Amino acid sequence: MPTRRECIEAAGEVLAASDEAIEQMTPREQAEAAWTPTCRRSVDELEDLIRVQRGLAPLHSVAS
Repeated sequence: MPTRRECIEAAGEVLAASDEAIEQMTPREQAEAAWTPTCRRSVDELEDLIRVQRGLAPLHSVAS
């Protein structure tokens, strides 16, 4: 049975791989991957939010 420390280290490795994959996605790809039918925002809005978080200008005038 893995120790608590081993479990935390394994989780950290998974999170690091996820972060790396997200960093390689364009803001549009990331928005499309995050969007679901129950999402309150459109893909365009999500894309703009992601662009702003990355220090880029929004492409649409829908983000608030």
